[in-house]
Amino acid sequence: MVKKALLILPCNSCVRFGDYSLCPNWRMVLKHVGHLVSAGVLDLAAIDSCKPGLVLWGGEDKLRWCDRNPRWDLLYGRDPLRLQLLIESVVADLKELAVWYDVVASYVNVKAYRLALRTAAEIVGVRLLDLGPPKLNPLSYVKHAKELPLYFR
Repeated sequence: MVKKALLILPCNSCVRFGDYSLCPNWRMVLKHVGHLVSAGVLDLAAIDSCKPGLVLWGGEDKLRWCDRNPRWDLLYGRDPLRLQLLIESVVADLKELAVWYDVVASYVNVKAYRLALRTAAEIVGVRLLDLGPPKLNPLSYVKHAKELPLYFR
């Protein structure tokens, strides 16, 4: 039996063009899981600072006006209220989305996003499969993306 899964990725600067998949991080992930997306087994979403919260792939077109860098030292570490708003928004979005999926997973290399997803999943009572990457840096993100399809068999 095929399970329907949601994979949450970090937003990226291509939101300003209305399509996350134009940037390298999403293109690289799609290279590895695009066949699952095409087969209807896997949906993609971004955790985004612009909305804030979760945005299903395709919904980013409404956020063309925004491109906010989510770095901890520039945004969330300096403003705990902004982090709390992100967590509350992810809680609301997870409550709405989780009922449609058998598996909710994340592949996120942004500190604030990982923290918000873990906290929101605990609050909502959703099991969040944290697929990494093990280190919060771009090299780790690229290196471990090839392992993503293993989790959605």
